[in-house]
Amino acid sequence: MTTKQKTGKTKDLKGLKEVQEHYLDYPYPLRNPEDDKTRILKIYGDYLGEINHWLFDGKKDFKKGFRVLIAGGGTGDSTVYLAEQLKDTDAEVIYLDFSKNSMAIAQKRAEYRGLTNITWIHDSILNIPALKLGKFDYITCTGVLHHLESPDDGLKVLADSLTDDGGMGIMVYAQYGRTGVYQMQDMLRMVNEGITSRQEEVKNGWAVVNALPNTNWYKRGGAELSGDLGPYGDVGMYDMFLHKQDRAYTVPQLYEFVEKAGLNFVEYNSAYSRVMLKPETYFQDPEFLKKIKAMDKWKQQAVCEIMCGSIVKHSFYVSKKKNTIAKITDLDNVLYIYIIHDIPLKIADHIKINQSRIGSSIGFSFKSDDIPEVSISIPVSHYTEHLFRNMISGDKSLGEIHKAIEKDLGKKVSDSEFLDELNRIFPVLEEVGVFLQRNKKINIAQFC
Repeated sequence: MTTKQKTGKTKDLKGLKEVQEHYLDYPYPLRNPEDDKTRILKIYGDYLGEINHWLFDGKKDFKKGFRVLIAGGGTGDSTVYLAEQLKDTDAEVIYLDFSKNSMAIAQKRAEYRGLTNITWIHDSILNIPALKLGKFDYITCTGVLHHLESPDDGLKVLADSLTDDGGMGIMVYAQYGRTGVYQMQDMLRMVNEGITSRQEEVKNGWAVVNALPNTNWYKRGGAELSGDLGPYGDVGMYDMFLHKQDRAYTVPQLYEFVEKAGLNFVEYNSAYSRVMLKPETYFQDPEFLKKIKAMDKWKQQAVCEIMCGSIVKHSFYVSKKKNTIAKITDLDNVLYIYIIHDIPLKIADHIKINQSRIGSSIGFSFKSDDIPEVSISIPVSHYTEHLFRNMISGDKSLGEIHKAIEKDLGKKVSDSEFLDELNRIFPVLEEVGVFLQRNKKINIAQFC
Protein backbone atom coordinates (compact mmCIF):
# COMPACT_ATOMS: atom_id res chain seq x y z
CA MET A 1 0.00 0.00 0.00
CA THR A 2 1.45 3.35 -1.00
CA THR A 3 -0.62 5.54 1.28
CA LYS A 4 1.28 8.17 3.24
CA GLN A 5 1.42 8.73 6.98
CA LYS A 6 1.99 11.92 8.88
CA THR A 7 2.18 12.49 12.64
CA GLY A 8 1.73 15.70 14.57
CA LYS A 9 2.03 16.54 18.25
CA THR A 10 -1.32 16.19 20.01
CA LYS A 11 -2.27 18.91 22.47
CA ASP A 12 -2.61 17.60 26.02
CA LEU A 13 -6.08 18.88 26.81
CA LYS A 14 -8.19 17.88 29.78
CA GLY A 15 -10.23 14.75 29.13
CA LEU A 16 -8.56 14.02 25.79
CA LYS A 17 -6.16 11.39 27.17
CA GLU A 18 -8.91 9.30 28.77
CA VAL A 19 -11.02 9.34 25.61
CA GLN A 20 -7.96 8.46 23.54
CA GLU A 21 -7.19 5.48 25.77
CA HIS A 22 -10.82 4.36 25.44
CA TYR A 23 -10.49 4.16 21.65
CA LEU A 24 -7.13 2.41 21.89
CA ASP A 25 -8.78 -0.38 23.91
CA TYR A 26 -12.05 -0.35 21.98
CA PRO A 27 -11.60 0.92 18.38
CA TYR A 28 -14.94 2.15 17.10
CA PRO A 29 -17.02 1.22 15.24
CA LEU A 30 -16.29 -2.52 15.39
CA ARG A 31 -15.12 -3.59 11.91
CA ASN A 32 -13.48 -6.69 10.43
CA PRO A 33 -11.17 -5.61 7.57
CA GLU A 34 -11.68 -8.99 5.89
CA ASP A 35 -15.23 -7.91 5.05
CA ASP A 36 -13.90 -5.18 2.78
CA LYS A 37 -12.46 -7.77 0.42
CA THR A 38 -15.98 -8.58 -0.77
CA ARG A 39 -18.12 -5.49 -0.11
CA ILE A 40 -18.07 -1.72 0.16
CA LEU A 41 -19.92 -0.32 3.16
CA LYS A 42 -22.20 2.54 2.08
CA ILE A 43 -22.19 5.55 4.37
CA TYR A 44 -25.27 7.67 3.87
CA GLY A 45 -24.43 11.35 3.76
CA ASP A 46 -21.00 10.64 2.22
CA TYR A 47 -22.23 9.58 -1.23
CA LEU A 48 -20.83 12.14 -3.70
CA GLY A 49 -24.28 12.56 -5.21
CA GLU A 50 -25.69 13.64 -1.84
CA ILE A 51 -22.76 15.96 -1.14
CA ASN A 52 -23.17 17.54 -4.57
CA HIS A 53 -26.95 17.93 -4.25
CA TRP A 54 -27.03 19.41 -0.74
CA LEU A 55 -23.77 21.36 -0.56
CA PHE A 56 -22.75 22.37 -4.09
CA ASP A 57 -25.97 23.22 -5.94
CA GLY A 58 -25.46 20.05 -8.03
CA LYS A 59 -22.48 21.63 -9.80
CA LYS A 60 -19.33 20.27 -8.10
CA ASP A 61 -16.80 18.53 -10.35
CA PHE A 62 -15.14 16.00 -8.04
CA LYS A 63 -12.47 15.11 -10.62
CA LYS A 64 -10.55 18.38 -10.33
CA GLY A 65 -8.67 19.17 -7.13
CA PHE A 66 -11.34 18.05 -4.65
CA ARG A 67 -10.01 17.83 -1.08
CA VAL A 68 -11.67 15.78 1.69
CA LEU A 69 -10.91 15.57 5.41
CA ILE A 70 -12.29 12.75 7.53
CA ALA A 71 -12.02 14.34 10.96
CA GLY A 72 -12.00 11.54 13.51
CA GLY A 73 -11.88 8.71 10.97
CA GLY A 74 -12.19 5.87 13.49
CA THR A 75 -12.02 2.43 11.91
CA GLY A 76 -12.47 3.84 8.43
CA ASP A 77 -16.11 3.78 7.29
CA SER A 78 -16.23 7.23 5.66
CA THR A 79 -12.58 7.09 4.62
CA VAL A 80 -12.92 3.88 2.64
CA TYR A 81 -16.26 4.88 1.11
CA LEU A 82 -15.09 8.33 -0.03
CA ALA A 83 -11.68 7.10 -1.22
CA GLU A 84 -13.38 4.37 -3.25
CA GLN A 85 -15.61 6.89 -5.00
CA LEU A 86 -12.69 9.25 -5.67
CA LYS A 87 -10.04 6.70 -6.65
CA ASP A 88 -10.05 7.59 -10.36
CA THR A 89 -9.64 11.33 -9.71
CA ASP A 90 -6.85 13.58 -8.44
CA ALA A 91 -8.77 14.17 -5.19
CA GLU A 92 -6.96 14.20 -1.85
CA VAL A 93 -8.48 12.15 0.97
CA ILE A 94 -7.05 12.94 4.43
CA TYR A 95 -7.76 10.60 7.36
CA LEU A 96 -7.22 12.02 10.86
CA ASP A 97 -7.68 10.20 14.18
CA PHE A 98 -5.94 10.07 17.55
CA SER A 99 -6.33 6.28 18.03
CA LYS A 100 -3.48 4.29 16.49
CA ASN A 101 -5.49 1.08 16.83
CA SER A 102 -8.50 2.54 15.02
CA MET A 103 -6.22 3.86 12.28
CA ALA A 104 -4.56 0.44 11.87
CA ILE A 105 -7.96 -1.14 11.19
CA ALA A 106 -8.87 1.63 8.72
CA GLN A 107 -5.52 1.19 6.92
CA LYS A 108 -6.02 -2.55 6.59
CA ARG A 109 -9.50 -1.99 5.14
CA ALA A 110 -8.09 0.47 2.60
CA GLU A 111 -5.34 -1.99 1.72
CA TYR A 112 -7.87 -4.74 1.01
CA ARG A 113 -9.77 -2.32 -1.28
CA GLY A 114 -6.55 -1.39 -3.10
CA LEU A 115 -6.94 2.28 -2.18
CA THR A 116 -3.78 4.36 -2.49
CA ASN A 117 -5.28 7.86 -2.44
CA ILE A 118 -5.39 8.34 1.35
CA THR A 119 -3.03 10.33 3.58
CA TRP A 120 -3.01 8.97 7.15
CA ILE A 121 -2.52 11.35 10.09
CA HIS A 122 -2.40 10.22 13.71
CA ASP A 123 -3.51 13.26 15.70
CA SER A 124 -6.44 15.09 17.28
CA ILE A 125 -8.75 17.38 15.31
CA LEU A 126 -7.92 20.07 17.88
CA ASN A 127 -4.35 20.08 16.54
CA ILE A 128 -5.36 20.72 12.90
CA PRO A 129 -4.11 24.34 12.90
CA ALA A 130 -0.58 23.16 13.78
CA LEU A 131 -0.65 20.51 11.04
CA LYS A 132 -1.09 23.14 8.30
CA LEU A 133 -3.19 20.87 6.09
CA GLY A 134 -4.68 23.65 3.99
CA LYS A 135 -8.36 24.09 3.15
CA PHE A 136 -10.89 21.38 2.34
CA ASP A 137 -13.93 21.31 0.06
CA TYR A 138 -15.66 18.72 2.22
CA ILE A 139 -15.16 17.60 5.82
CA THR A 140 -17.00 14.70 7.36
CA CYS A 141 -17.03 14.43 11.15
CA THR A 142 -19.23 11.68 12.56
CA GLY A 143 -19.59 10.93 16.25
CA VAL A 144 -16.57 13.01 17.28
CA LEU A 145 -17.48 16.55 18.34
CA HIS A 146 -19.83 15.42 21.11
CA HIS A 147 -16.90 13.61 22.79
CA LEU A 148 -14.68 16.71 23.02
CA GLU A 149 -14.34 18.75 26.19
CA SER A 150 -15.33 21.76 24.07
CA PRO A 151 -17.34 20.76 20.97
CA ASP A 152 -17.57 24.48 20.12
CA ASP A 153 -13.78 24.68 19.81
CA GLY A 154 -13.71 21.54 17.68
CA LEU A 155 -16.35 22.78 15.24
CA LYS A 156 -14.62 26.16 14.95
CA VAL A 157 -11.34 24.42 14.04
CA LEU A 158 -13.14 22.48 11.31
CA ALA A 159 -15.02 25.55 10.05
CA ASP A 160 -11.71 27.39 9.70
CA SER A 161 -10.42 24.46 7.61
CA LEU A 162 -13.10 24.83 4.92
CA THR A 163 -12.73 26.56 1.58
CA ASP A 164 -14.97 29.60 1.05
CA ASP A 165 -17.65 27.43 -0.59
CA GLY A 166 -16.89 24.28 1.41
CA GLY A 167 -19.29 22.20 3.47
CA MET A 168 -19.41 19.53 6.13
CA GLY A 169 -21.35 16.44 7.05
CA ILE A 170 -21.66 16.19 10.85
CA MET A 171 -23.23 13.77 13.29
CA VAL A 172 -23.74 14.53 16.98
CA TYR A 173 -26.03 12.88 19.51
CA ALA A 174 -29.64 14.02 20.02
CA GLN A 175 -30.73 14.70 23.59
CA TYR A 176 -34.33 13.51 23.82
CA GLY A 177 -33.96 10.25 21.93
CA ARG A 178 -31.02 9.26 24.16
CA THR A 179 -32.79 9.98 27.46
CA GLY A 180 -32.58 6.30 28.45
CA VAL A 181 -28.89 6.13 27.51
CA TYR A 182 -27.99 9.02 29.80
CA GLN A 183 -29.95 7.47 32.66
CA MET A 184 -27.94 4.29 32.15
CA GLN A 185 -24.69 6.28 32.12
CA ASP A 186 -25.65 7.92 35.43
CA MET A 187 -26.44 4.55 36.98
CA LEU A 188 -23.24 2.89 35.78
CA ARG A 189 -21.13 5.77 37.13
CA MET A 190 -22.55 4.86 40.56
CA VAL A 191 -22.05 1.13 40.03
CA ASN A 192 -18.46 1.58 38.80
CA GLU A 193 -17.36 4.18 41.32
CA GLY A 194 -13.72 3.60 42.25
CA ILE A 195 -13.14 1.01 39.49
CA THR A 196 -10.18 1.71 37.21
CA SER A 197 -10.29 -1.38 34.97
CA ARG A 198 -12.11 -0.79 31.71
CA GLN A 199 -12.81 -4.52 31.43
CA GLU A 200 -14.45 -4.59 34.88
CA GLU A 201 -16.55 -1.57 33.96
CA VAL A 202 -17.78 -3.45 30.89
CA LYS A 203 -18.48 -6.61 32.92
CA ASN A 204 -20.62 -4.60 35.34
CA GLY A 205 -22.33 -2.90 32.42
CA TRP A 206 -23.48 -6.21 31.01
CA ALA A 207 -24.63 -7.38 34.45
CA VAL A 208 -26.84 -4.31 34.68
CA VAL A 209 -28.16 -4.51 31.09
CA ASN A 210 -29.02 -8.20 31.44
CA ALA A 211 -31.03 -7.47 34.58
CA LEU A 212 -33.05 -4.52 33.24
CA PRO A 213 -36.83 -4.77 33.78
CA ASN A 214 -39.20 -3.87 30.96
CA THR A 215 -40.08 -0.66 32.82
CA ASN A 216 -36.54 0.74 32.40
CA TRP A 217 -36.48 3.86 30.24
CA TYR A 218 -33.62 2.60 28.05
CA LYS A 219 -35.23 -0.79 27.50
CA ARG A 220 -38.53 0.86 26.59
CA GLY A 221 -36.66 2.78 23.87
CA GLY A 222 -36.45 -0.40 21.78
CA ALA A 223 -34.56 -0.67 18.49
CA GLU A 224 -33.81 3.06 18.22
CA LEU A 225 -31.57 2.82 21.29
CA SER A 226 -30.31 -0.77 21.17
CA GLY A 227 -28.28 -0.01 18.00
CA ASP A 228 -24.64 -0.72 18.73
CA LEU A 229 -25.10 -2.88 21.79
CA GLY A 230 -25.92 -6.18 20.08
CA PRO A 231 -23.58 -6.31 17.05
CA TYR A 232 -20.69 -4.38 18.68
CA GLY A 233 -20.53 -6.28 21.98
CA ASP A 234 -18.06 -4.80 24.52
CA VAL A 235 -17.08 -2.05 22.08
CA GLY A 236 -20.72 -0.93 21.85
CA MET A 237 -21.22 -1.27 25.59
CA TYR A 238 -18.33 1.05 26.41
CA ASP A 239 -19.14 3.61 23.74
CA MET A 240 -22.81 3.85 24.67
CA PHE A 241 -22.92 3.50 28.44
CA LEU A 242 -19.40 4.00 29.82
CA HIS A 243 -18.03 6.87 27.75
CA LYS A 244 -16.27 9.47 29.91
CA GLN A 245 -17.03 12.47 27.72
CA ASP A 246 -20.41 12.49 26.02
CA ARG A 247 -22.96 15.24 25.41
CA ALA A 248 -26.03 15.63 23.22
CA TYR A 249 -28.01 18.40 21.55
CA THR A 250 -31.61 19.46 21.20
CA VAL A 251 -32.59 21.13 17.92
CA PRO A 252 -32.26 24.69 19.29
CA GLN A 253 -28.85 23.85 20.77
CA LEU A 254 -27.80 22.36 17.45
CA TYR A 255 -28.62 25.50 15.48
CA GLU A 256 -26.80 27.64 18.07
CA PHE A 257 -23.79 25.28 17.87
CA VAL A 258 -23.61 25.74 14.09
CA GLU A 259 -24.16 29.50 14.17
CA LYS A 260 -21.42 30.07 16.77
CA ALA A 261 -18.93 28.45 14.39
CA GLY A 262 -19.89 30.91 11.63
CA LEU A 263 -21.61 28.20 9.56
CA ASN A 264 -25.00 27.84 7.90
CA PHE A 265 -27.27 24.90 8.68
CA VAL A 266 -28.19 23.34 5.32
CA GLU A 267 -30.37 20.28 5.97
CA TYR A 268 -30.49 16.95 7.74
CA ASN A 269 -28.79 14.27 5.64
CA SER A 270 -30.99 11.59 7.21
CA ALA A 271 -34.29 11.00 5.42
CA TYR A 272 -35.76 9.76 8.72
CA SER A 273 -34.95 13.06 10.44
CA ARG A 274 -36.23 15.13 7.50
CA VAL A 275 -39.58 13.35 7.70
CA MET A 276 -39.85 13.13 11.49
CA LEU A 277 -38.93 16.79 11.99
CA LYS A 278 -41.67 17.98 9.62
CA PRO A 279 -44.92 19.30 11.23
CA GLU A 280 -47.07 17.63 8.54
CA THR A 281 -45.95 14.24 9.87
CA TYR A 282 -47.98 14.85 13.05
CA PHE A 283 -50.52 17.64 12.63
CA GLN A 284 -53.51 17.18 10.33
CA ASP A 285 -55.73 20.04 11.48
CA PRO A 286 -55.18 22.81 8.88
CA GLU A 287 -55.52 25.71 11.32
CA PHE A 288 -53.18 24.23 13.91
CA LEU A 289 -50.69 23.21 11.21
CA LYS A 290 -50.75 26.78 9.91
CA LYS A 291 -49.89 28.02 13.42
CA ILE A 292 -46.90 25.67 13.69
CA LYS A 293 -45.71 26.48 10.16
CA ALA A 294 -45.66 30.18 11.02
CA MET A 295 -42.76 29.49 13.40
CA ASP A 296 -39.10 29.68 12.38
CA LYS A 297 -37.90 26.41 10.84
CA TRP A 298 -35.68 25.52 13.79
CA LYS A 299 -38.60 26.03 16.17
CA GLN A 300 -40.87 23.82 14.04
CA GLN A 301 -38.19 21.14 14.18
CA ALA A 302 -37.78 21.62 17.95
CA VAL A 303 -41.49 20.91 18.42
CA CYS A 304 -41.30 17.87 16.17
CA GLU A 305 -38.20 16.47 17.91
CA ILE A 306 -40.15 16.28 21.17
CA MET A 307 -43.24 14.93 19.37
CA CYS A 308 -41.14 12.16 17.79
CA GLY A 309 -39.02 11.22 20.81
CA SER A 310 -36.94 8.64 18.92
CA ILE A 311 -34.29 10.74 17.15
CA VAL A 312 -31.03 9.59 18.74
CA LYS A 313 -28.60 11.31 16.34
CA HIS A 314 -28.53 14.63 14.52
CA SER A 315 -26.88 13.95 11.16
CA PHE A 316 -26.75 17.06 8.99
CA TYR A 317 -24.93 19.25 6.48
CA VAL A 318 -23.50 22.72 7.14
CA SER A 319 -21.80 25.13 4.76
CA LYS A 320 -19.77 28.30 4.64
CA LYS A 321 -22.29 29.54 2.05
CA LYS A 322 -26.05 30.00 2.07
CA ASN A 323 -28.48 28.47 -0.45
CA THR A 324 -26.31 25.50 -1.43
CA ILE A 325 -29.06 22.97 -2.30
CA ALA A 326 -29.61 22.07 -5.97
CA LYS A 327 -32.66 23.89 -7.33
CA ILE A 328 -35.54 22.27 -9.18
CA THR A 329 -35.90 25.48 -11.21
CA ASP A 330 -32.51 24.85 -12.87
CA LEU A 331 -33.51 23.08 -16.07
CA ASP A 332 -29.89 22.08 -16.74
CA ASN A 333 -30.11 19.68 -13.79
CA VAL A 334 -30.62 15.94 -14.09
CA LEU A 335 -33.11 14.47 -11.64
CA TYR A 336 -31.70 11.03 -10.88
CA ILE A 337 -32.29 8.09 -8.61
CA TYR A 338 -30.45 7.21 -5.44
CA ILE A 339 -30.69 3.75 -3.83
CA ILE A 340 -33.85 2.30 -5.46
CA HIS A 341 -33.17 2.54 -9.18
CA ASP A 342 -36.46 1.21 -10.58
CA ILE A 343 -38.68 3.83 -8.91
CA PRO A 344 -39.43 5.87 -12.07
CA LEU A 345 -40.55 2.78 -14.02
CA LYS A 346 -42.73 1.54 -11.15
CA ILE A 347 -44.39 4.92 -10.67
CA ALA A 348 -44.95 5.45 -14.40
CA ASP A 349 -46.49 1.98 -14.80
CA HIS A 350 -48.65 2.40 -11.70
CA ILE A 351 -50.05 5.70 -12.98
CA LYS A 352 -50.72 4.20 -16.41
CA ILE A 353 -52.74 1.39 -14.83
CA ASN A 354 -54.63 3.81 -12.56
CA GLN A 355 -55.58 6.54 -15.04
CA SER A 356 -58.78 7.19 -13.09
CA ARG A 357 -56.67 8.59 -10.23
CA ILE A 358 -55.39 11.56 -12.25
CA GLY A 359 -56.24 14.70 -10.32
CA SER A 360 -55.71 13.02 -6.95
CA SER A 361 -52.74 11.63 -5.04
CA ILE A 362 -51.40 8.09 -5.33
CA GLY A 363 -49.40 6.38 -2.60
CA PHE A 364 -46.28 4.35 -3.32
CA SER A 365 -44.12 2.17 -1.09
CA PHE A 366 -40.57 1.07 -1.88
CA LYS A 367 -38.07 -1.08 -0.07
CA SER A 368 -34.46 -2.12 -0.67
CA ASP A 369 -31.73 -4.02 1.14
CA ASP A 370 -30.18 -0.71 2.20
CA ILE A 371 -33.12 1.22 3.65
CA PRO A 372 -36.39 0.44 5.42
CA GLU A 373 -39.68 0.81 3.57
CA VAL A 374 -40.24 4.26 2.06
CA SER A 375 -43.79 5.51 1.57
CA ILE A 376 -44.61 8.56 -0.51
CA SER A 377 -47.78 10.21 -1.79
CA ILE A 378 -47.58 11.88 -5.20
CA PRO A 379 -50.19 14.27 -6.67
CA VAL A 380 -50.87 13.00 -10.19
CA SER A 381 -51.59 15.13 -13.25
CA HIS A 382 -51.71 14.34 -16.98
CA TYR A 383 -47.94 15.02 -17.09
CA THR A 384 -46.81 12.84 -14.17
CA GLU A 385 -46.53 9.47 -15.93
CA HIS A 386 -44.48 11.03 -18.73
CA LEU A 387 -42.23 12.86 -16.24
CA PHE A 388 -41.24 9.59 -14.56
CA ARG A 389 -41.02 7.60 -17.79
CA ASN A 390 -38.54 10.10 -19.17
CA MET A 391 -36.48 9.87 -15.98
CA ILE A 392 -35.78 6.15 -16.40
CA SER A 393 -32.51 6.64 -18.28
CA GLY A 394 -31.18 8.87 -15.47
CA ASP A 395 -29.30 11.20 -17.83
CA LYS A 396 -31.90 13.63 -19.21
CA SER A 397 -31.83 17.20 -17.93
CA LEU A 398 -35.10 18.70 -16.73
CA GLY A 399 -35.15 20.85 -19.86
CA GLU A 400 -34.81 17.71 -22.02
CA ILE A 401 -37.57 16.01 -20.05
CA HIS A 402 -39.79 19.05 -20.63
CA LYS A 403 -39.33 18.70 -24.39
CA ALA A 404 -39.87 14.92 -24.22
CA ILE A 405 -43.17 15.39 -22.38
CA GLU A 406 -44.34 17.78 -25.10
CA LYS A 407 -43.41 15.17 -27.71
CA ASP A 408 -45.23 12.40 -25.80
CA LEU A 409 -48.39 14.47 -25.45
CA GLY A 410 -48.21 16.07 -28.88
CA LYS A 411 -48.83 19.51 -27.45
CA LYS A 412 -47.10 22.52 -25.95
CA VAL A 413 -46.52 22.49 -22.18
CA SER A 414 -45.75 25.94 -20.83
CA ASP A 415 -42.75 26.58 -18.59
CA SER A 416 -45.05 27.46 -15.70
CA GLU A 417 -47.05 24.21 -16.10
CA PHE A 418 -43.87 22.15 -16.14
CA LEU A 419 -42.40 23.92 -13.10
CA ASP A 420 -45.71 23.54 -11.25
CA GLU A 421 -45.51 19.80 -11.91
CA LEU A 422 -41.95 19.63 -10.59
CA ASN A 423 -42.81 21.68 -7.51
CA ARG A 424 -45.79 19.42 -6.74
CA ILE A 425 -43.71 16.27 -6.91
CA PHE A 426 -40.03 16.84 -6.23
CA PRO A 427 -40.10 18.07 -2.58
CA VAL A 428 -41.60 14.73 -1.52
CA LEU A 429 -38.99 12.77 -3.48
CA GLU A 430 -36.14 14.89 -2.12
CA GLU A 431 -37.39 14.53 1.43
CA VAL A 432 -37.35 10.72 1.46
CA GLY A 433 -33.85 10.76 0.02
CA VAL A 434 -34.18 8.63 -3.11
CA PHE A 435 -33.94 11.40 -5.72
CA LEU A 436 -31.06 13.83 -6.18
CA GLN A 437 -30.09 16.54 -8.67
CA ARG A 438 -26.85 17.17 -10.51
CA ASN A 439 -25.89 19.44 -13.35
CA LYS A 440 -26.02 17.70 -16.73
CA LYS A 441 -22.25 18.24 -17.16
CA ILE A 442 -21.35 16.54 -13.89
CA ASN A 443 -20.93 12.78 -14.06
CA ILE A 444 -21.38 11.00 -10.73
CA ALA A 445 -21.41 7.21 -10.70
CA GLN A 446 -24.47 5.50 -9.27
CA PHE A 447 -22.26 4.34 -6.40
CA CYS A 448 -24.94 3.09 -4.09
